[in-house]
Amino acid sequence: MSRRFSPLLTAFAIIIFINVLSADGVAQDRRLTGSVVRESGVPLRGAHVQVVGTRQGVISGEDGRFVLVVAEEAVTLRVTHLGYMPEERELAAGESAELRIVLREASVDVGAVTVTAMRREESLRDVSLPLSITDAAHLQRTAPVSVSDALDAEAGISLVRDGIWGTDVNIRGLGRANVVTLIDGARIETATNLAAGLSLIDIHDVERIEVIRGAASTLYGTGATGGVVNIVTGDGRFGDIPRINGTVNSSYSTVNDGAAASMGVEASDEAWFLRLRGSMRSAGDARTPTGVLRDSRFRDRSLAVHAGVRPYSSHEIRLRYQLFDARDVGIPGGASFPAQASARYPDELRRMLQFEYGVQEVTDALDRISLRLSNQRIDRNVEIIPNPAVILRPSAEHMMNAALLQTNWSFGAHQVIAGVDAWQRSYTGRRLREVQASNTIIAELPLPDARFQNIGLFVQDEWTVPGERLALTLGARADRIHVRNDAGYNLLYIERDGVRDDTPANRRLLWESRDTEEYSWSAHFGALYRLSPRLDVTLNLARSFRAPSLEERFQFIELGGATWLGDIALAAEKGSFIDLGLRVYDERVRVLANAFVNAMNDLVVDEQRNDSLYVKSNVGEALLYGGEVSMEYQAFRSVVLHARMAWVRGRDTGNDTDLPGIPPLNLRFGLRLPLAGYGTAELLFDAAADQHAVAPGEATTAGYALMHLHLRSEAFRVAGVSTIAYAGIDNIFDRAWRRHISTLRGLIIGEPGRNVFVRLQLLF
Repeated sequence: MSRRFSPLLTAFAIIIFINVLSADGVAQDRRLTGSVVRESGVPLRGAHVQVVGTRQGVISGEDGRFVLVVAEEAVTLRVTHLGYMPEERELAAGESAELRIVLREASVDVGAVTVTAMRREESLRDVSLPLSITDAAHLQRTAPVSVSDALDAEAGISLVRDGIWGTDVNIRGLGRANVVTLIDGARIETATNLAAGLSLIDIHDVERIEVIRGAASTLYGTGATGGVVNIVTGDGRFGDIPRINGTVNSSYSTVNDGAAASMGVEASDEAWFLRLRGSMRSAGDARTPTGVLRDSRFRDRSLAVHAGVRPYSSHEIRLRYQLFDARDVGIPGGASFPAQASARYPDELRRMLQFEYGVQEVTDALDRISLRLSNQRIDRNVEIIPNPAVILRPSAEHMMNAALLQTNWSFGAHQVIAGVDAWQRSYTGRRLREVQASNTIIAELPLPDARFQNIGLFVQDEWTVPGERLALTLGARADRIHVRNDAGYNLLYIERDGVRDDTPANRRLLWESRDTEEYSWSAHFGALYRLSPRLDVTLNLARSFRAPSLEERFQFIELGGATWLGDIALAAEKGSFIDLGLRVYDERVRVLANAFVNAMNDLVVDEQRNDSLYVKSNVGEALLYGGEVSMEYQAFRSVVLHARMAWVRGRDTGNDTDLPGIPPLNLRFGLRLPLAGYGTAELLFDAAADQHAVAPGEATTAGYALMHLHLRSEAFRVAGVSTIAYAGIDNIFDRAWRRHISTLRGLIIGEPGRNVFVRLQLLF
């Protein structure tokens, strides 16, 4: 039998097994009808009505009405809405009376939002790990270009500026090579140094962004030594009665003449749903207080399709397709080519197809079993013109195939998840060097065609100790990593005046074709203790790892007379992580405070062997430590004060020096107040201290202080369509400033200046 069909047959067999296992668990259903209203009695649109312990739920309609099909036995409904206190309603077996659920406004976040970063749905307050949530409401209030822009407001998370379009994040001092990024549970490549991974996502389609600040290899495997970014796009939901609704968004920003438009439509019924969304954006070069930031323009467009069917009340089949296409994207960042160089992505493309089959309440103990298969392809094409005589055209295809089989169990006070997580990243690429004067094209291999395969077995137990004041989390994971590479040469061919030579005299073998195999493990212990109904303390201990990427193993780059080489024998980086937390949740006050230490061994670094040769080596040891605090306080009525502060220090303990790329002490303070029933206004202050704790050869950065103003209207009717308006001014006083962890080069190295933005959201 052909090996390429075996994964499909395996998936088919698993689906049949799921159906057989759950065949006896199909129960009779009942219909629940009701409405969700504010305290004033006004219907509340968009409330989430969910059956506790399942993914089954609906969203209230324009009139606040909902219809939900549930099992005959006793259930508990949980109703949540952003800005309101959650409400639960217990229903006895067979009860089906008309429900009226009243939600009270909440000026302060009380941690009631449901998250999935721990591979199961649970309340944010019940998660011991430090977890940040950025929701759709924040994305609407601000004007983020990318996911990274949106996350910059969170404590302990810093924006890494490779451009206006191309950005990434730094979590507690560790950059993209130590952060696992997922889109709807599927990895975007792996934890590598490839730029702009978080820019290949439609920001208009994002429902929320969950970030684990700290080691999480137990659940997510290699690379999660610094954290995990889990991006959740708009989730289609099964309806009640047949329904169709949609949204339209449009926006404009003055700092780069940026315009964007998006439209989404969703149709649903009890047994199916279909959700479509498309977006388009374009922007010119951004303006800064010191001049125009050259090569910061961009154009992109995207399409997302999410469909689902429910063959039985407890069975769900979901299919996602995402397409993101960027054209003529300027790259003003990057220290690997000269300041006068011109660089851009002529085109960059991400395509993802995902299939998921899940069954709820399979047996008394097995709450859920699911199988998720995904295929994701990213095509990167770059054009670099270092001078008029040479054009460099690197290009590569990155293919990611993944499968996740997961089971969720309940054994009394124990909530257990266990599963198999397997994925493969394949790389194919080359770099063309066009020498104009001699009409010569030199084809080079930055690294040989290669494949990185990972399969991991994981298990995690969340145990609520009798008394329900102490919750313990124990998790472990074992991974097998297999890397296969083709033979790699410094040259592929040389073409002169149209004549191609496939065996040039100076061609030499760099990497022999070979297979390598390694094993690694990780573990996690978490504890959450409720000192009182409003006060929690947390402790997390973890052992994490990061296997070297394909680029680190096989890299071959020659630039400016210097050469950078990989090393196929690199060992995995190891991390030991500890985090202590204190949380205060009250209707008027929320305080989250964390202190952490992250000790890293066998760091992969560029070791200088001579004046022109740098080789990847395991010579690094590092210690990162620091903390962050965030708070919200309802001073009176609906006036809310909020603040966050973060600090991290990174030390290269092997060489007794500071680590590079460590963000300085930073602070954000805000005041949110109502506008007499017309909406809300938010005044924000951003500040950062000078960064003098820098690595050898790294420049210091001056501190800064900025002010922003954001406005949001209440919903109003225009031609029968519910409309919400947003506006704001970022960097009100047009201050010149720079991020320390920015790779901008050239004469203009500052951040964008004053930006006035407006946005309209139409709901129909």
